This record gives sequence, C-alpha cells and structure tokens, in this order.
Amino acid sequence: MFSFQSEAINFMTNGKVTVKILKQLGLITEGQCVIPNQFYESGWGLWLPMPNVTLLPYFSNSIAIGLSRDETIIYLENKSKPNTFITFEDNGIKSSEFDIDEEQMLHEREEEIKRRLEANGYLYPKSISDVVSLYVTLGLAFEEKDQQGTVCLDMIIRPLRKIDDVLIEP
Repeated sequence: MFSFQSEAINFMTNGKVTVKILKQLGLITEGQCVIPNQFYESGWGLWLPMPNVTLLPYFSNSIAIGLSRDETIIYLENKSKPNTFITFEDNGIKSSEFDIDEEQMLHEREEEIKRRLEANGYLYPKSISDVVSLYVTLGLAFEEKDQQGTVCLDMIIRPLRKIDDVLIEP
C-alpha cells in the first residue's frame, strides 16, 4: 500500500483498519485475503494454534465476502483438511523417521501453545467453532451485528497488538 493510501485510510478510520473497512474502500479484490502485516512480528504466528494459523487466510476471505459468523464456520469447515486438528493422542500410525521428527516438532509446538493458552484461561481449539471463538477471544477479530441483527465478524489489520500483551507467559 502506498504511503498516501495508508495515511488516507488512517484519517478515515481513526487509525483502526479492518478487513471490512479495506473491502468497503475497494482495496481487497475478489478472491483475495488480507493478513495483518505485523502478524508474525507481533508473535501471532508463534503463539496461535496451527488450526488458527492455517485457516486465517480463509477466515479473512470469509469476512471480505460478507459471511455471517455461522456461514464463516461452515465455510471454514469446508476449507479445513482432515489433519487440521491435533488430538494429542497416539494414533498408532507408523511413519517414516522424517515424518516422526516433523510430527514430534509440531506436537511439541502445539503442546506448548496449549499450555500457554490454558494458563491464560483459554482452550486449545478442537473444532472450527473453537478456532473462530479463539480469534475473537484473543482480540484478533471481533463480532458485530449487521442491520438485520445477524452476528458477523471482522478482523483487525492495524493496529495489531502483540500476542505477549494478550497471552501472558505463565
């Protein structure tokens, strides 16, 4: 985004930029999604569970196309893969040595995230509804009602809080 565009958006939105605002301004083209620039720098990529990280582009797109909260959940269910959620249980499947190392690293990452979420009073997501709720609970997204009273979602693009301000290290 050009500096002029950025300053104009800041002026029009009092510094708060969301997916819906960008869509209303015509800055999101059909079929594209917007992820906050500071997503990784602010720690969200490190401390969000893998289901939340992998579904974030689809979540952003669902907002841009104007889906309600319930429609977003259905949309994300259709976009998720069978291995989206980690069960933290031994499934008995034998893997190659490379796969075992990769699975172990992912498992350890998710265990640490689960521990930190729970220490802060949050639950590790087990369903698409949990994924959406976690976006909202952590403040990456928020709910609002449209003119018909339908619950819709929006996602913060800027300013993006640091995850360490939300998830305090226990």
